Amino acid sequence: MGSNDMNLLLVGINHQTAPVAIRERVAFAAGDIGSALTALHKAVELDQAVILSTCNRTEIIACGATLQHQSLTSWLAGFHRLAPEEIASYLYVFEGDAAVRQVMRVTSGLDSMVLGEPQITGQVKAAFAEAQAVGMVGSQLHRLFQQTFQVAKAVRSDTDIGSHLISMPSAALKLARMLFTDLTQCRALLIGVGDMIELAAKQFRDAGVNNITLANRTIRNAEPLARSVQADIVSLEQLQEVLPSFDIVVTATASSLPIIGKGMIERALQKRKNAPMFLVDLAVPRDIEPEVATLRDIYAYSLDDLSQIVSENMALRQAAAEDAEAIIETGVLAFANTEKTRIHQDLVVTYRRQLETIKQTELSKALARIQQGTSPETVIETLANQLVQKVAHPPSAALRTFMAEDNASALDIAQQLLGIQHSEEDS
Repeated sequence: MGSNDMNLLLVGINHQTAPVAIRERVAFAAGDIGSALTALHKAVELDQAVILSTCNRTEIIACGATLQHQSLTSWLAGFHRLAPEEIASYLYVFEGDAAVRQVMRVTSGLDSMVLGEPQITGQVKAAFAEAQAVGMVGSQLHRLFQQTFQVAKAVRSDTDIGSHLISMPSAALKLARMLFTDLTQCRALLIGVGDMIELAAKQFRDAGVNNITLANRTIRNAEPLARSVQADIVSLEQLQEVLPSFDIVVTATASSLPIIGKGMIERALQKRKNAPMFLVDLAVPRDIEPEVATLRDIYAYSLDDLSQIVSENMALRQAAAEDAEAIIETGVLAFANTEKTRIHQDLVVTYRRQLETIKQTELSKALARIQQGTSPETVIETLANQLVQKVAHPPSAALRTFMAEDNASALDIAQQLLGIQHSEEDS
């Protein structure tokens, strides 16, 4: 069956649908992608597949003539020794044009935790290369990803999608860069394990902060995030003890009362010999007492402070996102049109191939009869009759069906298609 008859499916899980504790259970280690694709090909009736697995998402993009999303879901769960129902509610499924759109949005950074982040394009290219290396990229996925990489390049070059801050943690990172000349020398303490802290951890890690520690009431709950960003963990009960060691503190807990008071920071500053501390409070209600901001050598920012920085770029970001979405829609349409054109081209090729088969079959019979001594005139007449009969039979049968059904529109199309012209003798 040709690639144009394939059913294109995408099954995935990401930071919007599942917490890191779930995401890490269905993630693929970089060295396992090739063997996983081979296992997928053996287990599921499909022809082509790409597996994308990052901190924020795991997605399987696949196509096969009879492929169903349930088989991909079952395989994903089974590969990671999970029951399908353990992950089913966290998964999303896209098919056809919607799958194409998802691949393009992800690759262009529009589906990222940080809008427009550039790393994802490289990650998708690496996933595509992995699939190619084990022979799991056929013509359809090759066309899809080449079109996708063109779209991502256009989004990057023709919009400002990567130029504007999108999150509170990224605003905090911008301020930290202004305060500390070299972030690689800074020690960061992140308090909590929610979305804000997860995003802050990844952004600070990407920015070069190599020494990150997570603090949480329940250490076990911090372990998945700690693994993903190579961070240490301390208990919240150790906060006063460890606080002086850190240059950067970002907090976002669900505590109803402040967990960092003025006295705690004063004692930390004394031990630090008044080396500056950068404090960011992303919690509602606040984790840090407002009075802390009055201390010398303390640079403290609340959600309101960061909101001001983030909102300055809101209109620019929105315009850039709209421009990017428009480029993606153009890409989706272009891919759909390419696939339709190929289907039509394949139809012509298949029809001509059928005629060629008829010709070769009848020609072989004719040559054999000549060798047996039948007169060439008789052979040629028989050959001509056989060719007419074989070529005319399928359309003749279809015409009789259309006439029996009184299908006038089909008869009109057939007349044009077959080049039937009424002569005066037919009247």
